[in-house]
Amino acid sequence: MIWLEGRGRDPQAYCAGCKAEDEVVYRCMSCIGAELLCQTCIVSTHLHNPFHFVEIWNGEYFECRTLKSLGLLIQLGHAPGRSCANPAPSRHNDFVVVDTTGIHEVNLSFCRCDGMKPHFVQLLHYGLFPGTGVDPRTASTFQALKFFQLMSFESKGSHQEFYRAIERLTGNVLSKSSRDRYHEFMGMVSQWRHLKLLKRAGRGHDLGGISGTTLGSCALRCPSCPQPGINLPDGWDAVPQEERWKYRLFVSIDGNFKLRRRLVSSNEKDPGLNQGWSYFVEENGFKEHLVSKWHLPQDRSTCVAHEAVDKPDRQARGLAASGVAAGVCMRHEFRLPNGVGDLQHGERYINVDYIAFSAVQWFKILELVISYDIGCQWHKKLIQRLAALPAALQPTFLEALLVLIPKFHLPAHIEACNRSYSFNLTKGVGRTDGEAPERGWSRMNAIAKSTAEMGPGTRRDTLDDHMADENWGKTKKCAETFIKKMERAIHGKRKFEQDYSEYRSSMPATFVSRWVAQVERWESDPSHNPNPYEAETKGMCPSAHRRTSDAADAAEAEEVGDSPSNLGVVQPSLFISSGIQLEEDQCLGNHPTKKQLTNLAERSNTLRRRIAVWIEVQRLYMPEAESCRLRHDSASTAVEGKPSTEAYDIPLLFPSSLPASLKCTPDLISYEAQLREGQAYDALEELRRYLRNRSYLYKRKDKNSKGSQTSVAANTRSNTAIKRAQQGVDTAAIRYTQAYNALMKLWDSEEDASMDEPQWRRDLQKLKASDIRGLSEGLYGDSEGKRGISWIWKSWSASLTSASEDDIENDEQLEDALHIEFLKSCTRAARWAEEVELLQEEMRRTLVFFQQKADWWNNRRKSTIGGSTSDYEEGFSAYALSQSRVYTTLRLECERQWEEGRARNWVKRPQKGGQKKRVTPDEDVDVETLLDED
Repeated sequence: MIWLEGRGRDPQAYCAGCKAEDEVVYRCMSCIGAELLCQTCIVSTHLHNPFHFVEIWNGEYFECRTLKSLGLLIQLGHAPGRSCANPAPSRHNDFVVVDTTGIHEVNLSFCRCDGMKPHFVQLLHYGLFPGTGVDPRTASTFQALKFFQLMSFESKGSHQEFYRAIERLTGNVLSKSSRDRYHEFMGMVSQWRHLKLLKRAGRGHDLGGISGTTLGSCALRCPSCPQPGINLPDGWDAVPQEERWKYRLFVSIDGNFKLRRRLVSSNEKDPGLNQGWSYFVEENGFKEHLVSKWHLPQDRSTCVAHEAVDKPDRQARGLAASGVAAGVCMRHEFRLPNGVGDLQHGERYINVDYIAFSAVQWFKILELVISYDIGCQWHKKLIQRLAALPAALQPTFLEALLVLIPKFHLPAHIEACNRSYSFNLTKGVGRTDGEAPERGWSRMNAIAKSTAEMGPGTRRDTLDDHMADENWGKTKKCAETFIKKMERAIHGKRKFEQDYSEYRSSMPATFVSRWVAQVERWESDPSHNPNPYEAETKGMCPSAHRRTSDAADAAEAEEVGDSPSNLGVVQPSLFISSGIQLEEDQCLGNHPTKKQLTNLAERSNTLRRRIAVWIEVQRLYMPEAESCRLRHDSASTAVEGKPSTEAYDIPLLFPSSLPASLKCTPDLISYEAQLREGQAYDALEELRRYLRNRSYLYKRKDKNSKGSQTSVAANTRSNTAIKRAQQGVDTAAIRYTQAYNALMKLWDSEEDASMDEPQWRRDLQKLKASDIRGLSEGLYGDSEGKRGISWIWKSWSASLTSASEDDIENDEQLEDALHIEFLKSCTRAARWAEEVELLQEEMRRTLVFFQQKADWWNNRRKSTIGGSTSDYEEGFSAYALSQSRVYTTLRLECERQWEEGRARNWVKRPQKGGQKKRVTPDEDVDVETLLDED
């Protein structure tokens, strides 16, 4: 770098161009090589690159010079280097060109030969965009305008930031030395964006031309949304009612209060250029509607206190626009034509109604789903408000309108909204989440700072340009986007259909048919049938739960006191049964209460005597266990100095506890296996019962204990009840783990390998900490639509007898919990299956759309815009064919990637670099390990 500051040790003695030896002092650092040239050669070599800065060696260092000062002339109307017989030099000799290399003062001459074009046309043919159409003295290169446009899309930089950077590139010491053309540059950018919008929309190729441009016709449409006459099959509107959900339009509405505009300029001074041809609504009609309907009242929220409803004037002081509202394609996140408009005082319904149905008017579909975060309030009196809209916006073609609330926003609403406006519980919506606008706002908010200070027209045109780029980015990624969605949908469909099948098979058939009929009636007519997802019972109150727990403790103490102490004459089956009872009496759980510790201390001697008597009987039936006990006592003596005398530490040594080298009689093994199987099923049922009660207690605490005047006392009572339920969960988990481990050891020790697999092997599994959760609880990070059911709720006895059906019938709380979770499991499987079908239809529509666009361009190789001359014919044809090729390429790429996905059955490709699947913290930790750590 330092070497380049000088001419090197042996300065070049002659011109690299003409080989002359006089005044070889000029070089251009923008050209490769930076060879020294004479003045004549440096000018001639830059006839095709007139926007470079050259340097001259002044004898001590290099100084910057302009090509204008060296005599370079840009002659328009002729090829570079050719002279003009009738030139017209630029007036005042002060023509300025903005380029990516800097801001240049140039010698520029127009052509006055016969038949030559106006000055602005001559500049355009030379690749220079004029600052004005009359006597231009400023221009920008096409490269600079395109570079700024792309840079603003990626970095969200403003006009000023870009122009200041170009100024510093021109001269970083006295950057103001160049002529200031900032305002002219802003005007050129606005016109450039507008003309590029028209060009890409094919307005130059359409018979109506620019004067025939209609509202929304320059917006880039979503290729996957249903568009009759473009990508829908013939007869789509005549399909059976149960198939129409595939042709629904999904629109999401949301407001954004970051994209505000300050009270500067006006529509009269800055009307803008797009005039509603793209994404913003047409301003004049929008303002007329607001003025005429501004007096209409807006009802207060009957849900939670939504600020968008109850405080519509927030952040509106000193602003011309407090934000924007937008209608977005819900499933693909495309901005919709005429689907964006300004807000003045929050999300008033008159603004949102106009914007929403202005976007919907372009889709002549029969069924519409609208997602709005305050949809529960907005849809009230919507039919009456639609009558106040202009006639062109009133949706006369709709047969069904469904309003839902986005999944992320829904939990903030009241419980009734969570049941009535949920995507998860609505038929025919797939895995749509309704949150599409939120993801788009995160990118658009980056330009909020610069657009806040713009005039109204420039701001709308700028936002239109950025929204068009977002839509184009999504269009280019259609192939890979649908690949990812389909892979996820196929995996979800398989997983949740299997979950539902397993859960359904564990339910009595009579209940299944009853519950399915309930949900079918509700889906067909929600207004006249009860919501099947609403619980009808209130559950067990904490005081009742406390009385039940106290009674269980008393019964346990009574059982310990009345247990027979003489086990010397028992049968082998009673011997094993008594031992299992002793094992349960030794168990305290993870967190014993003070009462439990007191009871244990009181009956410790009794329990120790009972264990001693049982061990005496064990010597008769299992003499091989005595040697194991002696080794255990010796190990305890070596570590602690003496064997443990605590009752709950004395090893009982069942047949399942013996080493593999020691065998007891097969009868004892069989007896223990039968008892352990019953113990496992009993513990699992007890675990489910405590989990149901714990879930109810948590819900009751959230509903009644928070925010009340007696919150401390109420919370204390609730926490006590929850703690009791949690103790029951922990104890049941320990009992199940002991029984399951014993069963597995006994099964592994069986010598007859040909023995049929018992039922418990198919029902029971190893209990992990992540498995211990309620019916409606998922793993960490699982949403409602992705939540799976723990296996403990799908594992029942080998066959549900009439007695177990009676148990469900008589336990209303149990039936409520089971039938609600059963229906949610059913809807999860249904939504994933619908998602696969929707994606298949959307992929078909995408291919048809791309083909239709390719054909549209291919049929417009000629236009009447250029007049009767042939100057423009080749350009029209070339651009039309290039655009046709763009959409053909997109279609072929989609077909290629999707065919590869079908060939591998939409299974995800293996990840590179050995990346492991993320697991939840407790996913691979079992209960026994946690107990050992405690």
